[in-house]
Amino acid sequence: MDHEPQPGPRNRSRRTFVLRVLGVIAAQLGLGISAPVVGFGSAPSWRARTPPRLLSESVVPTLRAQGWTSVGRIEDFEVGVPKRVAPVRRVVDGWVTREEPIAVYVVRRSGSKAVAFDPHCTHLGCPLQFVEGARVFLCPCHGGVFDSKGSVVAGPPPRPMVRYETKVEQGEILIGALEE
Repeated sequence: MDHEPQPGPRNRSRRTFVLRVLGVIAAQLGLGISAPVVGFGSAPSWRARTPPRLLSESVVPTLRAQGWTSVGRIEDFEVGVPKRVAPVRRVVDGWVTREEPIAVYVVRRSGSKAVAFDPHCTHLGCPLQFVEGARVFLCPCHGGVFDSKGSVVAGPPPRPMVRYETKVEQGEILIGALEE
């Protein structure tokens, strides 16, 4: 009697099945590993061609202050001595408007003139402290030193302290947006 194969599915060995399953798993692993590498390598071509920003530019708040904020009366500030104040200002963040406390160093210059500084180092954004005896602002993180006019005296800061727009009206010191 002739032995003819029956029509229908072919019988496969267990070894063939296991090898095919392992092949599929290996292919998926290969794609899973190569996709991020290809994406990382080609990402610069998708990015807009803008010059790189300094790291210190990213520490300046990007929220938009609304209007002018009072930091106190001019007579409450001693001439030439920085004073840290924490006024509450209205901030617009997209569609949300909220009140937020901020920290500001205010220095009364003379008569009715004043200047207000952001209290963060322009190097990496660490909080500055005013050292009364030396009459300088000191950054405890990397040793940046600024004088009472906000100029860099020593250390790694790339530029002077960031100032707020400042004006005096009816004896009140008002601050606006950060100056760029």
